Amino acid sequence: MLGSRRRLLVSMLFLTAASSPAFARPYPLGTGLAASADSAQTAGSNPAGIARFNERALSFELLYFSSESRWESAFSGTGAEFNTNSSGDTVVPRVALVQPINDRFTASFTFLGTGFSDNLGEWPGRYFIQSYDSVFVSAFPSLAYRINEQWSVAASAAVTYNRFEQERAVRNIFDPGFPDGLSRIEADSVSFGFGLSALYQGSERTRWGLTYSSEINPRRRADNALSGLGPNTEAVMRGLGLLERNLTIESTSPESIFAGVYHEFGNRSAVTLDVAWINFSNFRLSEFFYDGESFARNDSSYDDIYALSASYTWPAAERWMLGVGAMATNQMIDDEQRGMTLRLDAAWSLGLTAEWQWTDKRRVMMGLSYFGLGDAPVATPSIPGLGSLEGRFKSRDTFLFQVGISFGSL
Repeated sequence: MLGSRRRLLVSMLFLTAASSPAFARPYPLGTGLAASADSAQTAGSNPAGIARFNERALSFELLYFSSESRWESAFSGTGAEFNTNSSGDTVVPRVALVQPINDRFTASFTFLGTGFSDNLGEWPGRYFIQSYDSVFVSAFPSLAYRINEQWSVAASAAVTYNRFEQERAVRNIFDPGFPDGLSRIEADSVSFGFGLSALYQGSERTRWGLTYSSEINPRRRADNALSGLGPNTEAVMRGLGLLERNLTIESTSPESIFAGVYHEFGNRSAVTLDVAWINFSNFRLSEFFYDGESFARNDSSYDDIYALSASYTWPAAERWMLGVGAMATNQMIDDEQRGMTLRLDAAWSLGLTAEWQWTDKRRVMMGLSYFGLGDAPVATPSIPGLGSLEGRFKSRDTFLFQVGISFGSL
């Protein structure tokens, strides 16, 4: 999922030797996660599925998100409007490698990631926040073990690099006539988590999958670069010790559980169904601590995310496989809790994909999906002289284009 200016990537990217022939299938993003286990991308969605491979497999994929939105709002005290029309484009590469070690053990390595950002411009609340950009990229090495013909399990490590930037205006209150200054906060860190997964092959055509990903809590030292300060304002801030204070930023990436089923019919068509729980109530975008004391604490109370996705794939010709899929989530935060910093709402998607069997061990995949987010109504705390800012999205659309190539087979 991604809103305008890369607001949300949501990436929901997070098994057993089969005795029947296996076919790789094209799944729209967010579908076929827990139990498909028919391409190298299972290294990121359910690593236990890599135990099905008896030779090396490699997958390269590019996800291109293009988004547009229209936001309309007004201040309750004055009626002054604050409206924006924005668009954004983001390219996300995904790489997955599967390497069998012996009859029991298989290793894999993949990159997964999410990111979100927004630029609120010259709005009256710019002294609290003007723009932010946060990116998480995870290297995900895994080791799978095939217990028997039905069961396989895997353990994974999540090595996550996080980069955070935020800008806010600084009012030159002691220098009348001076334009606003700027505070730019930058921080990055490397943090660690883990994952556990399992796959059960109930029959030649049916698989069940389950995955767990742990919570990750990056804590990093930050640099606060101030520019454009008037001489009097800078002197006062220095006298109060505001320019030399140590700054740290804490955030939380939530734990999650995915469960799903894959079933193949006699005509080679197949269906998948996945359900997910994400402990989003523990999510924190960023909390700032100056010399250990909290400042600008994020008090928004998010709701746990429950997601449901399904796909249907079928052979359209000798070398072509087609797929359709859909996904939906509940509302991620109550309307009265939502703020301007991260304007989330319920999400849904529809997608169409195709895969061409180039050679026996080489496939090309392409796809198009639409992601929709709710109107995310917001009513901010009152701003002196202006009142509360009340608004919502009038339109909010994201299109995803997928293209990828896979080498190797089951």
